[in-house]
Amino acid sequence: MSTKVESRTMLSTTMRDAGTTMKQVMAPDLTGFKAPFSERRFLLIVGDAGLVVLTTLLALLAWGWLQDLKVNSSLVITHWYWIPINLAVWGARAVLNDLYHIPSSHDRSLTITRILMAGGIGLTITALVTLFLPTGVTLSFILIFWGMFVVGDVAWRHAYVLLSDALLPFHQRVLIVGRGSRAKVMADALRDASSLNYQLVGYVEDADDSGVQWKDDLPTLGELDELTQVARRNSVHQVVVATQGPISEQLFHSLVECQANGVPVAWMPDLYEKLLHRIPIEQIDPSWGLFALQDKPIFRRLHLTSKRLLDLAIFILALPIFLVVLPLLALAIRLDSPGSVFYKQIRAGRGGQPFTIYKFRTMVTDAEKNGVQWAKKNDARITRVGRFLRKTRLDELPQIINVLRGEMSFVGPRPERPEFITELEQQIPFYSTRMLVKPGLTGWAQVHYDYGNTIEDAKMKLQYDFYYVRYWSLWMDIYTLFRTIAVVVQFKGM
Repeated sequence: MSTKVESRTMLSTTMRDAGTTMKQVMAPDLTGFKAPFSERRFLLIVGDAGLVVLTTLLALLAWGWLQDLKVNSSLVITHWYWIPINLAVWGARAVLNDLYHIPSSHDRSLTITRILMAGGIGLTITALVTLFLPTGVTLSFILIFWGMFVVGDVAWRHAYVLLSDALLPFHQRVLIVGRGSRAKVMADALRDASSLNYQLVGYVEDADDSGVQWKDDLPTLGELDELTQVARRNSVHQVVVATQGPISEQLFHSLVECQANGVPVAWMPDLYEKLLHRIPIEQIDPSWGLFALQDKPIFRRLHLTSKRLLDLAIFILALPIFLVVLPLLALAIRLDSPGSVFYKQIRAGRGGQPFTIYKFRTMVTDAEKNGVQWAKKNDARITRVGRFLRKTRLDELPQIINVLRGEMSFVGPRPERPEFITELEQQIPFYSTRMLVKPGLTGWAQVHYDYGNTIEDAKMKLQYDFYYVRYWSLWMDIYTLFRTIAVVVQFKGM
């Protein structure tokens, strides 16, 4: 009797574990904007935190010496509160600037750029705190701290790369199941993200992909029934399913076996969006697209309210800047060319509802005398001041009125003209998803992709807009706003 009970218990446990494994295989990985915790990330965080504490102590001592104060432990004890302040400011900026994104942490030039950007914004924030609040220190302490810390962090990150490569080389070896167009898009994405240290080792052929294969330097390493052996033989870290058709029963069992042997399985769209922060709209089907948008925070009333409150808070904080900048830009437009300062245009908002947006005029007054058309690169209709406004994207600033009215948000997909939407919906799959949310003055697509005026450009921007809708959060909006400042400063507009 005891043996039967044990057998039933073992069978129940096995079935439960198998069910869990199947769910792991079939369910998409929804980590999205936030990367999972790891020992490498822990090492970076601890290293940064230690560096912040050490640099704060050294900066206090250096500041005290410059101020002719008595340099001893009491000086540090008196101003101890700068340690948690600096930890909080740097931690927030580091997260927003992806400095704890493990794959890209091995890209030295990208890491230095992120450190400089985060350090610059951190310096600005703490300098404002020093100027307007009784902090007990002068601006020289802030400059000493951030100067020392940025140099130290660049050196620490360089040492981290050397250390981690020597002790535990970081290379994610990826095996693709499939040889069709989906597999090609996935392979191209892996190569585009080469700085993230993903290494494509080859392919496993699927019978459904016969006749649609494409040539590649990497070999086909085996058939479906050999998937587990191929993965083990080639030390694969991840298997990516990029077949053209639905998963067959044979493939399903092979994937379950891989998962059971410790090799994670990912859908092609899920790994693609992790690598490039956009959705491969031409490689997903409607069922995946519908599932990807289910129960997302941006559709919940509480989160919509928090997004609206963020918009209003930004408006209030930035209002003094707007009151100074807007009149100066208006005067420049008036002196540069005849015509009105502002330009009104009908755009489609959330749910396709039309509304009127306001922009600074950047073209001659009769720019559309031959009908509605997209702006082109080096468009002769653009004025001299208009070119500057487009390069810096300051021509969009009057839309703060639309934000205040609630027709737009500071962050969201850019609103399109109704005349173009009909054509775009016919040529671009899932185009209507970008109208599920309020349009924005800036957006995820705008900080990741240059200005475009073709159908292909619209497809690429939709990939980013879809990703934004799927993974929206307040942190994502704040991150996008900081990235927008960089776009403005670097003249990355049209």
